[in-house]
Amino acid sequence: MVARQFLEFTGKELRDIKLEDILLWLESYQLRSASQNTINNKLAAIKSLFSLAMKTGYLQDNPAALIKTPKAKDALNERILAEEDIKKLMEAAHAGRDKTFLKLVYFLGLRVSEGLGLNWSDFRENGQEVMVNIFGKGSKTRTLIINQLLWQEIQKLPRSDKTEAVFLSRFGNRLDRHATHRMVKKTAERAGINPHASTHWLRHAHACHSLKNGAGVELLMKSLGHSSLAITSRYLHVQPDECTSQFINLDDG
Repeated sequence: MVARQFLEFTGKELRDIKLEDILLWLESYQLRSASQNTINNKLAAIKSLFSLAMKTGYLQDNPAALIKTPKAKDALNERILAEEDIKKLMEAAHAGRDKTFLKLVYFLGLRVSEGLGLNWSDFRENGQEVMVNIFGKGSKTRTLIINQLLWQEIQKLPRSDKTEAVFLSRFGNRLDRHATHRMVKKTAERAGINPHASTHWLRHAHACHSLKNGAGVELLMKSLGHSSLAITSRYLHVQPDECTSQFINLDDG
């Protein structure tokens, strides 16, 4: 798809394309205000195209190899909802499935796929706590804990003969990502918070708020199901209300 779009843009055969053609194509995305991540993905596809053409002997030169991939801006700090915004979101959510789903995702820091993939058999009561088996990326499983109050709220959700899923669509099937995305957008709009908010922002918020309230980064790594501490450590640097400037005295004299 990307290769075809690129060739249509240049109007040339692959062997006739020069460095300037690639740069003009990338610039066309900048003019359309595409994100750096999007542009980098396009460039990666073109680099792969030229590399393949070189390996097969179709080309002798690779102009794409002359282009360095720019480092994308880390906009994680722009996707962190403040605790007050989380409160507004929960208050604006419709009671029942929507509010319970948002609470659970935020409380445990789940990926949207992990929340939607939950089955009733994934919950196990253990005294005052309830253990939840989470099936994450790479078929990795981790066990997290929710309190009785949230568990009682979850137990009030309707069940279906069609599926063991905890979160259901209005037709009694497992709730899907598209419906969830629309629900979060509409809820954020009613709450008057950042209109770009998504379910994954709740996972980011869980991470930052946990660290802010004293959680250790290694515990957070295990809870989020990250493969390395380096990934989790990003959250140490994105607190929007914390900065070393608080330790700098600008008073004259």
